[in-house]
This record gives sequence, C-alpha cells and structure tokens, in this order.
Amino acid sequence: MSLLRVLQGKTRTQGRWRARLWRWRRPEAEPSDDPLVLFALPLVSRRRASDWARVEENLRGTLEAFRRQSDPNWRAVICGQDRPALPEDDRIDFIEAKVGDKFYDKGDKRRQLIAQVARTVRRDLYYMQHDADDILHPDVVAHIRKGHNGRGYLIDRGYFVHAGTRRLAPLFPPERPFHKTCGSSAAVYADFREHRLDARLLYEHRSHTQVAGICEDWGRPLEPIPFAAGLYMVGHGENMIERRGKLEQRLGYLDANEITDPAEREEILRAFGL
Repeated sequence: MSLLRVLQGKTRTQGRWRARLWRWRRPEAEPSDDPLVLFALPLVSRRRASDWARVEENLRGTLEAFRRQSDPNWRAVICGQDRPALPEDDRIDFIEAKVGDKFYDKGDKRRQLIAQVARTVRRDLYYMQHDADDILHPDVVAHIRKGHNGRGYLIDRGYFVHAGTRRLAPLFPPERPFHKTCGSSAAVYADFREHRLDARLLYEHRSHTQVAGICEDWGRPLEPIPFAAGLYMVGHGENMIERRGKLEQRLGYLDANEITDPAEREEILRAFGL
C-alpha cells in the first residue's frame, strides 16, 4: 500500500469505510417498475485524436449498436470538447467538457457525466460507462430491464475484435473475463428520484477492473449477464490502449486465442448486428 494511495483515499479499506457511511446515510426505496439504462460516453477531443473522422466513425458504430437494442428504453450522454456528428435521436445527448484536452482527461469527463446525470435525471436507472468504440449486444438493455435486480449487471463474457481485420478471440471467465479487459462492462443501479447520494458510488469506479469488487463492498454485487454481451474493439488507431502504446500486448492475446473458424466468426459478428 503506497502512501500516495492513502493520501488520495484510494485504498480498499478507505473505500469500505465510505461505503458504510453511504449505506447509513442513504434512504432505502423500492425500485421503480420502469428503470432507464443510461450509457455515459467520454469522447476524446479533436485535437488529441490522430484521425477525427475515425473517432466519429467509431462512435457512430457504438451508437448504432445502442439503436439496435431490442428494448428502446435507453439514453446516451456523450461528453467531449468537440461535438461529433450524431444521428437524429432524442435519446442521444452531448455535453461539452469543462476541462482542457490534456492527454488523459477521461477521469474528468467521467466525473462530469456522473454529475450531469445525477443533477438532471430524476429516475432510477442502470448507469453504464461505455467507451465510444465498443459494441453492445442487441439484447443487453432488454436483459437488464427484465431482470431489474436493483444492484447492477456485469459483462464478463464477450469478444476481442480487431476492427480492421475482423479477427476475434473470446474474452470469457475464468481465463480472461471480458470486464477485466474492456471498460464497457458494468451497468450499476442508481436511484436519483429523491436524492443524489448514489453518485457517490459511481464516483468510486475509477478502474473498470475494480468495479465489480467495489460494488460488492458497497452492497451492490453485480449479476453477470449470461451471454456474450460485448465486443472490445481495437486496431482502429483511436482507443486509449493504442495511444498508450500497449496494443501489441493485446494483439499477442489475439494471436494466441483467435477464433479461426470462418462460420463461427461470422455467426458471432452477425449476433451483434455486424
């Protein structure tokens, strides 16, 4: 345990103490019969992008996956410095980022998105931070709203996909759970009908690899979605793992675990509407 993490309040013990205080302060309320699924998307700035047209194309693919959902009861809020081209859809909103476009501003945008939702959405909902290039299975919203467990859901099954070649590999537990690789993997229940206290839980989610453990500490254990529910897209030049120079490590996993049967590959992509 480093001194810096203690000073920043980032240790798990400190998080558990915050969870106890949150549970003590938070009034209990029965979930509604009509929860919203809300996608929150931080978007890189035009200046930081190496190819803005590619950023917009990736975002378009992500939004089209939302629009293919078999249950239409969702909203998406995008936060960035520059407004991208967006489809005509009342469920999709853009808010301008309040921060400059430093190299890593995703955390700032994440916090702004949470604050915006807590302030403006007077509903109970499942809040899902989603990267602006990943692809969601068409039945995810329906599964969440039908199950509506009042805690949240975890995507632990999905696929690693190279956007250029369409090569893919499984991301399944126990060897390689999807949520340990991809940030678009947790839908956490929050209730903003009467108060904003649930924003405190969402602010705790700094790393997608820790979300499931944090939710358990806070009394909200996430329920795994029982089918492959996400595609983690790389190889298009505009996701964070590539800007950090770590793509080769991920491609090594693809090389070792690639699904080589063309029929199986096409069936998987077709299930996601691709």
